[in-house]
Amino acid sequence: MSLIDSDALSADWVALDMESMLRECDGSIAAKDDQLRRLEESVKALQSEIARATEERRQAVAAREKAEHVLLKLRAAIDEAAGLRASQGQGPSRLRIVPPPLVPAPDNDALAGLDREPTATAADPIRIDGSRSIAVMRIIGGDPCRAWRNTEVARLLEGEAKGADRRTRFLLESLHKQAVVEKIYSPDGKRTFYRLAAAWEAA
Repeated sequence: MSLIDSDALSADWVALDMESMLRECDGSIAAKDDQLRRLEESVKALQSEIARATEERRQAVAAREKAEHVLLKLRAAIDEAAGLRASQGQGPSRLRIVPPPLVPAPDNDALAGLDREPTATAADPIRIDGSRSIAVMRIIGGDPCRAWRNTEVARLLEGEAKGADRRTRFLLESLHKQAVVEKIYSPDGKRTFYRLAAAWEAA
């Protein structure tokens, strides 16, 4: 019961009651301050969690968009490959010799002495493995007296495909090591040519 509820009121009692009320208010204020502090800490933690979740979501969205872009490109490449395969027919070898582009004829003076009959040999034909190697040999064998440049063979084999020169040079060097193709150089030593060097047959 509060002191002011007493039948006998006095200034001392009122003072004591007010002091008691002040202590009650101070306790309530301290409790609320502590509650507010804990709530603010919870809000800060929640805001930090929201920021972290928001950033993780942004990263997930970016990764999804990139994956979707890659998937679309992959499907387009698969469709293009399927169309290319269908256009090649169903023969045992899908390599085809494409018509050469219109390029200036090689300088006859620079090739002087290069186009001559290949060295005859009585050895058995050299067996050539691999559809690409066989395709190269068919190109070179189509004009056995001609000195072929790597770029000429590459265009006939693959057209303007990227990396065709490098792949064809590798094949020609491999055939040169098998002694079925000879490698010769222009008089100034700056250009390399390849020519049929021996009889051959597809393995």
